[in-house]
Amino acid sequence: MSNDAEKAKIIFSRHAKERMRERKIGDNEVLNALLNPVQIVYDSWNDVYIAVSGEGKAVVYAFRGSVVEILTILGKREYEALLSKFNRRYKVLM
Repeated sequence: MSNDAEKAKIIFSRHAKERMRERKIGDNEVLNALLNPVQIVYDSWNDVYIAVSGEGKAVVYAFRGSVVEILTILGKREYEALLSKFNRRYKVLM
């Protein structure tokens, strides 16, 4: 995310909160993925972004004006399976 995005309000969807609980992923891990990603991918079908942390956590998010909405959180295996299954819809930005 850019410096402007770092200043944006971040909200978590109900789904994201549920996945965080299920996968035992804390707020700090999500913020680390957003602010210090090792990879950023754009999903053209859903107009969302995926920020991947060094630990392999994948945070799916969307820009809603000045708000960044966290939509869901994926583990490393889920993220890799998603990319391999639907490769054409994703564009690696970083």
